[in-house]
Amino acid sequence: MRRSTWLPIGLLLLTAWMLALVLWRPTLAHNDEAHIVWAIRAHDLPGLIAAEIRLDGQPPLHPLLLWLIQQVPLFRTVPMLYFAGLFLAFPFYPIMFRLAYDMGGLRAGMFALLLVVFNPLVLSMMLFLRAYGLTLMGSALTLWLAVRADRRPQPAQALAWGLSGLLLFFTFYYGAFLVLATALYLLRRPRARARWIAVLLGVGIPGLAAAVWSALALRQAVAIVIRHQGSPGIHPGPLEMALNLWLTLWNGWAVDARWALGVGALLAVGFAAMVWSARLQLLQIRFWLLTFGIPFLGFLIGGWRYNFFAARYAVVAVPSLLLGIAWMAAYAPRRRRAVFFGLSGLMGMIGLSRVMVAYAYLPENNPWYAEVAVELKEHAAPGDVVIIQAPWHYQALLMHGPDLPWQLFDLNEEDRWRAALVQRPVVWFLGVPAYRGNWAPVEAALAGWIREEIRSWPSPADAVLIRYVPPAEAPEWREISARFENGLVLEAVALDHEGSHGILRVGLRIQALQRIPQSYTLFVHLLDPEGRWIAGSDAEPPISTSALKPGEPIALWRALEIPSWLPAGVYRVTAGWYPTGSNGWPRLRTLEGADVAVLGELFLRPRPILVDRPGSWRCGDLQVEAVAVDRLTPYRQAGPDIFPDPERPDRLRVSLIAALTGWERPFPAVAVEGEAGLHALMRMAPPFPADYPAGSTVRWVYEGELPPQNGTHSLRVGCSGGGIRIPAWTLSRRRWSWNYSWILWNRMP
Repeated sequence: MRRSTWLPIGLLLLTAWMLALVLWRPTLAHNDEAHIVWAIRAHDLPGLIAAEIRLDGQPPLHPLLLWLIQQVPLFRTVPMLYFAGLFLAFPFYPIMFRLAYDMGGLRAGMFALLLVVFNPLVLSMMLFLRAYGLTLMGSALTLWLAVRADRRPQPAQALAWGLSGLLLFFTFYYGAFLVLATALYLLRRPRARARWIAVLLGVGIPGLAAAVWSALALRQAVAIVIRHQGSPGIHPGPLEMALNLWLTLWNGWAVDARWALGVGALLAVGFAAMVWSARLQLLQIRFWLLTFGIPFLGFLIGGWRYNFFAARYAVVAVPSLLLGIAWMAAYAPRRRRAVFFGLSGLMGMIGLSRVMVAYAYLPENNPWYAEVAVELKEHAAPGDVVIIQAPWHYQALLMHGPDLPWQLFDLNEEDRWRAALVQRPVVWFLGVPAYRGNWAPVEAALAGWIREEIRSWPSPADAVLIRYVPPAEAPEWREISARFENGLVLEAVALDHEGSHGILRVGLRIQALQRIPQSYTLFVHLLDPEGRWIAGSDAEPPISTSALKPGEPIALWRALEIPSWLPAGVYRVTAGWYPTGSNGWPRLRTLEGADVAVLGELFLRPRPILVDRPGSWRCGDLQVEAVAVDRLTPYRQAGPDIFPDPERPDRLRVSLIAALTGWERPFPAVAVEGEAGLHALMRMAPPFPADYPAGSTVRWVYEGELPPQNGTHSLRVGCSGGGIRIPAWTLSRRRWSWNYSWILWNRMP
């Protein structure tokens, strides 16, 4: 190969890298990708392998490599994991050039490189945080090394080919079809003894490892596939599957189906014209029929029974398919070739643009994931420990806050989260009530901590969020002797706001002077100087008042979260009683006639704020440092599936984090701009006017309803002295009719 040809090859490889970087997204991990992030973050090496065998239908090489890479601190974040996956898969491009060059000459090599560089399906699989990019690379490597072993059937070449096949098999089980195809290609001359020896070495030795693994894990992988995909409600036929692959190959998976069908028909005509006029060599035809036909047949057989219909499941056959197209283009007349490549390149760039948009705004599997994430993001603080029971909840947090500065643990990582408890942080536990029996390790480790259920989600979400706050280690008790009319007494109080940032711990010593005939709820409230409610805790004491023994005091603790929107200042803490089940009234009165006992006044600062995606916008006298926009979709359950509720509008929740320098009211006015114009949002926090000292950093929350079919693209924030416009893209509910696995259903604009 002449030196002059290296320049266009290098430029094409650089273009491939730049396109990948454009698509590289420093955003959330999505659905299946979040499973990978959960698997590698929540387990040690043996636990990772066991989890993949138990929960995933594919072999563990890809997550294993990512697990090793993320041990380097630089690659711990989700965006850098995407980058690491791209780095592992990128050799696919030069290998495809070399493969086509070795079997068809320089022109075929250049055409193969052109096809893969601008192909939307290839590039989207490169940046999908699953095994597809690595599978592309392994498939191309297996094909190339098989060609080398065919030309020189010696033990070294055969073993290299076999090891590449083993890598492919441990990346994607469908790789076995390509290994079989290349073995049959080497045995096309049955009397060549050297070829038999090469096949035995290349398939036999690595195949033994694959057989041992299959005996341990393949049955469970098949069981997972049957359980999750055996009744998909979609039963595509072979022709539909072939059409899906052809359309996705040229358009990507994020275009409208009507557009894809038109483009696919045009390219099919162009491809047929090239096939009609191309004069391939017999060896190339045999190679292509075997290495594309057998993996493609395996894809059709698998998808016919299960819903393995998505084009990405045919990933093992894609390199051979593109290789055959490159060969045919190399031997086709120049005009037909130019028309085909011009049209496919233009359509590929359009498809890539849609993939880039879609990757940034993917729909979720479950609409209530956003609610779980928003609840935690608005209440947790940097350094808090978050323990997750269910993998799907863990994945939800990774999707909506992949790199927030909290300590995120799987419930099964007991050694790791117990080690984090040494620092006595605030702990949040997201559990599944249906599996309450598995909460025992957390409840035992946090026995004696201040426990409060913050929020619960009924079925189909079936989740509960519990907060644990460590009690004060050396509380300073102060006698108050607040006596209530039925004989209940608040003897002493301990107020502590230094131990856990943004949490006020309130200790109370109570007793009954006489037998109490009914149960009462003890409330502890935080009030501002005007008597307005800020935060509170209402619950019965650990021993019901009807069971208290007269004259025997008990101590209890409550924890009040100081809202992140609250101005720093002096606030009052009160407590009192009301009959359980009475919705707060009537309250018991003290002997002095008050309906509360004042526990004290103290200077408080708001809870530190989690900043997910920082930015910087100057809005009049405000410096907006971060904006979080969450679209919350109401949902309903139909059988085992969860769907958006068509009768109720979506809610848009916006958090503005601002640094205040000499700010004075009024609060900013916030509106969202979308397809149907402007929608004003209502300020939810603070719920009343507030004055902030200079230098404060606060979170203000706005909320409003959106019509289900109205997407948004920006926020309008109006401040005194100016206004700003901030990008705020959310997809309308049309996204729910868009299925990126099955392009024939797509209706994405």
